[in-house]
Amino acid sequence: MSETKDFVRGGEFLVREFSTSEVFIPEEFNEDQKMMGQAAEDFMLKEVMPHDEKIEKKDYELLKTLLRKAAELGFTGIEIPEQYGGLGLDKVSTMIIGEKFSMQSSFAITWGVQIGIGSLPIVYFGNEKQKSEYLPKVAAAEIFGAYALTEPCCGSDALALKTKAELVEENGEKYWLINGSKMFITNGGFADYFIVYARTYINGEEKGISAFIVPRNAEGFEVGNEFDKMGMRGSSTVPLFFENVKIPYENLIYEVGKGHYIAFGILNIGRYKLGASCIGSSKYAVRDAIKYGKERTAFGRPIVEFEMIREKIANIISGIYVGESAVYRTAGYMDKVLKGDLSGDESMKLIGEYAIEHSIIKIAGSEILDYTVDEVVQIYGGYGYTEEYPAARYYRDSRINRIWEGTNEINRQVIVAMIERKARKNQLPIIQKALEFANELISYMPETPGAGFLEAEKQMVDIFKKVFLMTAGLAVQKFGENLREKQIALESVANIVIETYLVESGLLRALKLKEMGDEKRASDAAELLKYYMFHAIKNVEKEATKLIVSALEGDEQRMTLAALRKLFRWYEYPNYNDLLNSIAQKAIDYEGYYMNVV
Repeated sequence: MSETKDFVRGGEFLVREFSTSEVFIPEEFNEDQKMMGQAAEDFMLKEVMPHDEKIEKKDYELLKTLLRKAAELGFTGIEIPEQYGGLGLDKVSTMIIGEKFSMQSSFAITWGVQIGIGSLPIVYFGNEKQKSEYLPKVAAAEIFGAYALTEPCCGSDALALKTKAELVEENGEKYWLINGSKMFITNGGFADYFIVYARTYINGEEKGISAFIVPRNAEGFEVGNEFDKMGMRGSSTVPLFFENVKIPYENLIYEVGKGHYIAFGILNIGRYKLGASCIGSSKYAVRDAIKYGKERTAFGRPIVEFEMIREKIANIISGIYVGESAVYRTAGYMDKVLKGDLSGDESMKLIGEYAIEHSIIKIAGSEILDYTVDEVVQIYGGYGYTEEYPAARYYRDSRINRIWEGTNEINRQVIVAMIERKARKNQLPIIQKALEFANELISYMPETPGAGFLEAEKQMVDIFKKVFLMTAGLAVQKFGENLREKQIALESVANIVIETYLVESGLLRALKLKEMGDEKRASDAAELLKYYMFHAIKNVEKEATKLIVSALEGDEQRMTLAALRKLFRWYEYPNYNDLLNSIAQKAIDYEGYYMNVV
């Protein structure tokens, strides 16, 4: 095992073995965090859920009232420093609250924008005047914010935005004139101010993208009509229009031309928050499905007794387990680096450190939820296709998660691009490691693992990392400068990285539980990991095979495929039926995800 370090680099999990002391797991929640989680759940059950139908009909006055009630408990100021009226809570607490608030998706996203992308640009990059003016009011829900990056022309390609901000100086006054439009702006229907990104011009010369605070009442600024959306119907989503909108020079956030650092940094944070929320939604969806499945009978038996239904439940529960483990592992890393009142330069550097992990969690969380809600509809059968039962709502609300905060396709490219950048800067020894393994690939033979607790799974995680090195090295070698155009190859590498982080997070959690002396919980965690590992191995092998046959031909292809198969064939799978039935029965007895801590 490696020595514990105070600071873990983003992506470092790909090139070395981690110790349990380096990761945070949900079972380490302190009493304050558990109390905060319980308070969030109580708030949702007592204050929000009784108004569910009204929220879904776009009652924005109700939403604002609920946000003000949340503010009374500190929930709208959780990431705002105490000196500006907030609680300044850790990232772990924020994730716990986000999970609980996912009980009602439209409220959750409304709250999420208020405490996240709608205010964090000011928290991390604002000057003292901006922080003092806006943050206390945000924390108290006296004002509401929105984040305006996406444009009609450019969704994922944010750097291609066309909205312009021109610096004007006349009569001793300096101000900005903004022209353009924005699209799909959450909370825009009632927000009091907007974090707007625009291409900046000074004396006719382009200076890059900058970020600005634009008040709703600015002359020439128009908020468009609400979109009629597939899901998240109770949340506000509108276009924005700017026609010679004049704002003070002081409304610039951070520095001219550095708005893209703010945009991508805040999106990184938004991504892992979204992943946590998706895990929370998965827990609520499978809970309802299990309750329904226990009551619904077919052929004289509750449908949860049928193995094909039980397999769906086991797949969902194991996915939630590794996803949750990855979420809180990453939150633990964030809490070690994002502490205190950081300067803009410090924020810019530290927020981007875990861009790889943030994208992994966004992708994994949204795809675990999408799998969950699809199977939940299937468990409900025909009733799942009606709006009278919750399955249809879960299904509709989940779909957007693979699109916003950067599509999952873009996030897969981000993962590989950030790995490449860190390797190029010698922040991760990936090139060296890949060359070392390439030289020993043909002759490499995995050792027989010991009989200790999860020894085989520990070795399989190491194999996953070797497969990453093999495929990443092969992709660079064969495609070179054209690699960025080979999106299928990039996707395969990213999928291997995602599975590696998920299984290692689940493994380290189980090992840590064993070290903590919680034998029962460690056993449950190990069972979930082994079940998930079955699917992960098949996925990693498939993705590696896809890349190999895209890059190689003839004898070279056959030899490389043979070497790949050799990496996996030593693993002895546990009995699949026994595992799925054990996991499903525990979930049925518990009526949901039984590894919950709060």
